[in-house]
Amino acid sequence: MHLVIGILAFFGYAYLLGLIRETTTETFVLGFFTVATGSIMPDILEAPTSWKHRGIFHSKRALKCMVGIFGITAAISLLPSPLIPHASIVYGLSCFALGYLFHLLADSTTKTGLPE
Repeated sequence: MHLVIGILAFFGYAYLLGLIRETTTETFVLGFFTVATGSIMPDILEAPTSWKHRGIFHSKRALKCMVGIFGITAAISLLPSPLIPHASIVYGLSCFALGYLFHLLADSTTKTGLPE
């Protein structure tokens, strides 16, 4: 389910970014795979073997960190390409953070929620 949520968030992000600046197929594919990776990364880092699997990588602190990383990298992605030396890396990082962020947001709506 986390993968589906992350990909849906990516489609919205890619659409909005596409309205602001031109994106290539390669950029879209990079974003798609990095958001998919970010969407499942919390469960890779802390495998859901029991209901108590939520530690530091599933915490409110991690959520705040991902909000910050996504906000900064998404803002940088809006700059003109000549001003960004490694634009694809910044875009990929923003997509990874988006996937991770939506994983944590989905987990926060469950009965267990996110630990501090």
